[in-house]
Amino acid sequence: MALLNLFAAAVLAAAPDPATASLIAAERGFAADGQRDGLRRAFLAHFDAESWLFRPYPVPALPTLARDADDAGFLQWEPDFVGVSASGDLGFSSGPWTVIQPGVGQMLYGHFLSVWKRGKDGVWRVQVDGGVVHAPLTRAAGKVTTVPTTTASATPLDAAALNERGRLLDRADDALRESLARNDAKSPLPAHADSSLHVLRDDKLPADGAAALELVAKDPPGLGRAPRLARDVAASGDLGYTLGGERNCKGCGSYLRVWRWEDGRWRVAVDFSTAQP
Repeated sequence: MALLNLFAAAVLAAAPDPATASLIAAERGFAADGQRDGLRRAFLAHFDAESWLFRPYPVPALPTLARDADDAGFLQWEPDFVGVSASGDLGFSSGPWTVIQPGVGQMLYGHFLSVWKRGKDGVWRVQVDGGVVHAPLTRAAGKVTTVPTTTASATPLDAAALNERGRLLDRADDALRESLARNDAKSPLPAHADSSLHVLRDDKLPADGAAALELVAKDPPGLGRAPRLARDVAASGDLGYTLGGERNCKGCGSYLRVWRWEDGRWRVAVDFSTAQP
C-alpha cells in the first residue's frame, strides 16, 4: 500500500513532458475535430492505417468506419489519464466521454482508452480505441493525470533488442491469458500488474491502485483471455500494448492492455477488458 501511495503522489506531481503534452494536444484536437467535422470523418482522419476499433470485439478500424453512416449522436470527450514512452513514439490516453442519443435526448456516459503511435512525420495517430459505459462522474473534469516515463533511455533499442523485447511481451501476455483461461475464482491479473494499475470495466468507474485490484477481483472468471490480435512496442522498449478478442470466443471477453517494462519484466499498467454479447 505504501508503494501505491508513493506512486500516486508521483503521478499527481508529474508535469507533462513535451512528448506527453503533444499527445494531450493531439487527443484534444481529435475531440475538437469530432465536434466540427462529425465523428466518422474525424476518426478516419486521426486513425492509423492498421488501427483497431472495439465493436465490442476488436475490428479493423478504417474499413469499419468507411461503412458507417454519418453521425447521429453528439459525442464529447477529453483526456484525463495519459502516458508516453521514453522515446516519445508510443502512448495511451484515457478519459470521460458523453453522448446525447438522437431522438430521445438521453445522455450516456463512459470512459475511453486509446493507444497512439507517433509517425516519422511527428504526427500522433490512433492505433486502438475502445471504451466502457458507466454512471455520470461526480468529480470535476479537466485535470489530466500523467504517468511518469520509466527510467528507460529515450535512445531507441537496436533491432535485435527491440525484437527480443517484443518476444518477451508476447510471452507475458500469453502467460496472463493462459492463467485467465484456467477460470480460477481469483483473478491472476494482480500478479502481472504494475503498481500503477489503471482498470476500465463496463458499468464501473475507472479505478487505480488498490481500488483497481478490488475491481478486478469482481471480474467474471476468464475475462480477457481471448486470442491476441495485435501488439506493438515503443522504440525505447519501455511501453507496449496487446490487444485481443474474437466474435466466436464466448465468455472470453475482449481486451486492450498497456504494459510497462520495469525491473526486467513486462507489467500491466492499464487493463481494459469487456464482455462480449
